[in-house]
Amino acid sequence: MKQVECSQNLFLISACMNKYHFLVVCLVCTACNSKELPFEAEGNSLFAELKQLNCTNQRYEHTIDSLWDKVSTRLDQVLPDTMPPGRRENMIKIRNAGLLKQFKIFYTTLDTVSLNLITRSGQIDSLIALQVMELKVQRETQEKRVLDFLMKVEHQNPQAAAQWNKKFLRAAKEACQ
Repeated sequence: MKQVECSQNLFLISACMNKYHFLVVCLVCTACNSKELPFEAEGNSLFAELKQLNCTNQRYEHTIDSLWDKVSTRLDQVLPDTMPPGRRENMIKIRNAGLLKQFKIFYTTLDTVSLNLITRSGQIDSLIALQVMELKVQRETQEKRVLDFLMKVEHQNPQAAAQWNKKFLRAAKEACQ
């Protein structure tokens, strides 16, 4: 963006200057831009990576929630109304296959479809949990790179560092589509 502004300003300046002065102004603008563009490119790259990691995390959370919502809906349909209300509600709210399997009623009352859904959901949940752990490591590495970037920018331009920090914080909170 700054290159475009500089180019437009150079065009206006060039109309008023001789060739020598124009060349000097071009070199000065290029030197100024060469310091700003790498920060902008690096910052934009880190920003895009942050958004991508956050969106991946949101997709994992959505997948897990959807998975256990289906289990809860199924349990609400198949668990007998004669169960003590507190126990029935607790079972429906549980989002862990291992915990659900600890209830005696689990094996005696539930049909094969429900049992398979819970077992499969537990397996998928475990696989996603592994992916979330890997993603956590990636996010920690990326966070360190963002902090290093902000410190580097802070040394040259504290205002720019504050703007980048705000941009990174906004990206961390944005909802993905």
